Amino acid sequence: MPLFTRDFVSCHIKLFESHLYNDPVMLICSHVFCRSCCLELAKMSNNQSIICPICSTRIPFDSLDRFANSLISHGTLATMVKQYLREENNHRMCDSCQNHYISDNNGKLCKKCQIDNENIKKKIMKTIENCEDLITNQKSISLEKIHEQANQLYDIIDQQTRNFCKQIDKYQEELENLLTIQQKANDINALKHQPIDINAISRSIEPRLNALRNSKDFLENINVDKEIKRLNDVADRQLRLLKHKADIIPILSAPMENSSSNIFGELLFKPVEFESKISNSSSDQSMINAYGDTSLQSIPPKLPMWTVIIKALPTHLCIYPVGKSTIIFSCSTNGIISLLTYISPVTYDSPRYIRSFNLFPEQIHIIVQSFTVFNRYMLLHVHQKYDNGSLFFFTHDGILEHGPVQLSNPIRQYLADENRLWAIDSITQTIFYHAQPLFTHEISSILSKRDNFISFDNKSNFIPFRIALNHQLLAILSKDLQQVFIYNKISRERIFTSHFSAGTSMNIWDIGLFPRDNSLLLKFDWSFDGTVKRSLFIHFNTKNQSVGRIEGKYCLGVVIGPNKEILIGFNLRTGIIRCYM
Repeated sequence: MPLFTRDFVSCHIKLFESHLYNDPVMLICSHVFCRSCCLELAKMSNNQSIICPICSTRIPFDSLDRFANSLISHGTLATMVKQYLREENNHRMCDSCQNHYISDNNGKLCKKCQIDNENIKKKIMKTIENCEDLITNQKSISLEKIHEQANQLYDIIDQQTRNFCKQIDKYQEELENLLTIQQKANDINALKHQPIDINAISRSIEPRLNALRNSKDFLENINVDKEIKRLNDVADRQLRLLKHKADIIPILSAPMENSSSNIFGELLFKPVEFESKISNSSSDQSMINAYGDTSLQSIPPKLPMWTVIIKALPTHLCIYPVGKSTIIFSCSTNGIISLLTYISPVTYDSPRYIRSFNLFPEQIHIIVQSFTVFNRYMLLHVHQKYDNGSLFFFTHDGILEHGPVQLSNPIRQYLADENRLWAIDSITQTIFYHAQPLFTHEISSILSKRDNFISFDNKSNFIPFRIALNHQLLAILSKDLQQVFIYNKISRERIFTSHFSAGTSMNIWDIGLFPRDNSLLLKFDWSFDGTVKRSLFIHFNTKNQSVGRIEGKYCLGVVIGPNKEILIGFNLRTGIIRCYM
């Protein structure tokens, strides 16, 4: 095998990509990259300097020509690349087992596989000889025995044919029922697929079945069992296809606007100056009351686009857009990170798994209370016994850059937007923010300064519990009052006040803001014996109308994607992330 690993002779100037060195050169910080990669960095620079992707050293230059001349060629590493390529070409793997090298330049198999192939050839030849002996012996069977076996075979054929006819009739009935359901869905434009033509299925199956029924030539019906099984598989496959399409069709009544007051009691979006006029008369109303209120079913369900299984429970979910792709960061309560990526806008294709890693492999008694991702870092807000919590800053590939930072006050949540880190102070009931650090040496000084956005006094009885952000707005969820305040992040003006009444067995547990249209996502949890088993997500537009719902068991983290897709983590004996639109 080669003396050097591919990673050792590869250029890592990009985060998740690498390639073999091509004319390697050394920067003044002693890190090595391709000459073309360095020049590309220099051309993209706006301040006549580049930042080393590994150590973040700033390297100034006067002009591109001088910078190109200042690059020092690394001849030893270039020689290593050539040697690696030679050794890689000389060590070809066996085409069969993929575990051993080929000693013969003209061959394709290793010695072990060659021996195995010879043994297989001998077994084949022996089997052929046994078959020839069997055919010879078969000629000695009496004609009466042949007729007896033929009659038995005819009986089996007739029985299987009758059974298959019954099965075809059953499939025909089920297909027609499913087609009726699909036709109802097509009438309200809930599905864009073309319906399956059952007559076409019948036309393809019935002639072949009739041919088998009417055929009297014994030799033609020798393989009738296989033919019947094949036709059975065709009908079953078509049935499963139509069932799959029917499963994703919401069976709804005719489209109609349904006021959220019929579902949640009184849900009010009022300007601040009219806040005093809000009535509390709806406190006795609930989402689904004991009298069989089914108005929830009139809210159109959001459809699942894809589901993916991951190694750890997705307690916290964050996304980070990179061009046309979106990276999913999933974090468990003990700090296990799973990275996945999908293409926007969302399709039915499942996301591509990148990798997983444990940020705290040697620590057991930790709890990740909140988790957020921004430009260069992952921020983990970690709780241990008898402390106010600590902050850890990791790079996106899991390298600890700074921390732990001990907190003086307990913090309920950290959340990042485009350029700020937002948080909730549990003692002073204050929403505050920091600037986002761009470099590691800036973290301590930035965390030492904080700007208060808004504070709530004891008279208001408003205890901030969760926050949500988009480009323009900040939404704050109250812990006990089940209220939502929405503010303009620039002017700090309160734009809306939302009151909810969700009944005694249900609480609002989380909140989200959709990008661009500023609509609202609320997560309601049902509590049974102190355990949350079922959750309901309701999507409200800015006109105070419920426009979508998602129901699920054992829901964990939730995040809204750049194209209004909703990603939800589940604990279904294993970690699951599901995307809804």
